[in-house]
Amino acid sequence: MEPDDFALMDGIRNDREGAFETLDRRYQRRPYRLACAYLRNHEDALDAVQETLGRIYVARGSYRPDAHPFTWAARILGNHCIDLIRHRRIRPVVSLEAASDRPDGPAPLRLLSPEESPLERQERRELGQKIEEAISALPATQREIFMLRHFGEMRLEEIAASRGCALGTVKSSLHRATRAIRDYLSRCDPPVTSGTGEGERT
Repeated sequence: MEPDDFALMDGIRNDREGAFETLDRRYQRRPYRLACAYLRNHEDALDAVQETLGRIYVARGSYRPDAHPFTWAARILGNHCIDLIRHRRIRPVVSLEAASDRPDGPAPLRLLSPEESPLERQERRELGQKIEEAISALPATQREIFMLRHFGEMRLEEIAASRGCALGTVKSSLHRATRAIRDYLSRCDPPVTSGTGEGERT
């Protein structure tokens, strides 16, 4: 049986053989999804995840077990992605779905139905692009919380811990972000109904 995340981080802090390699295998899909949400480019997302893993190893001594390892890692990854965006050290933007369709990606963001017609796939791509535009239009705090929830697949308590804020603040920001996205989509021509939930489950 593989160790849980806390035991794994303890092994990394103590330079236990194979611990970091296990983390590398385990922390691929969720960080990749999160990096794609920030950077919207397949190669940049892969680079950001690998850079973050390196930073985790260097900073392993500063990790404290009162925070979940993925929460800690997501904060490091988010800060790195924001730094890349600020300094424009990123490649041209592509859609999240286009990145997920890459055969060398660690995991697709969405599985395609074998019965899906070309028209249905095109409609889904267009909807994805509109949702990306809506997310990009959010205020920075709402955008980060929304991405941590829906792309980083983090629980609300984990987001609150990673940002150092109250759980109620996370819930209200997520609610406002979801409402803003729905309002944005309703103003599209033609109007669309988003499938994004508010993620209130914990």
